[in-house]
Amino acid sequence: MYVSAPPDKGSIGLDRVEFAKLVIHILRHVGDRLGRDLFSTAALDMMLDLYVRDEHRPISLTNLSGAAAVPERTALFTINKLVSRGLLVRYPDPKDGRRVNVDLSAGGLRLLEECIDELMIMITEQ
Repeated sequence: MYVSAPPDKGSIGLDRVEFAKLVIHILRHVGDRLGRDLFSTAALDMMLDLYVRDEHRPISLTNLSGAAAVPERTALFTINKLVSRGLLVRYPDPKDGRRVNVDLSAGGLRLLEECIDELMIMITEQ
């Protein structure tokens, strides 16, 4: 579900989700080439992972930690920062009360879509 209307594919030929997947691919490529110890974007990796999931469905803390390719402790620290800044929401799993799910907040979704739109515009203006 989009907070605002998604832009047309336009001259870049990608919608927001397709573009977000491209960004993930680019970041992973750079991380692989430089080494994750030199290049890490844990918060962005996690937010993009949530964004590109079908229908932006939430996932468990453990699964989201795996999206960042950082140690679990670092991932949990980053998730806590994202929650405290209002970019993610955390809530109990309705099917398993022992698990905690994480999803983009409305504000996090809006900010990420604005960033994606701005990046798409930057590329088309070049």
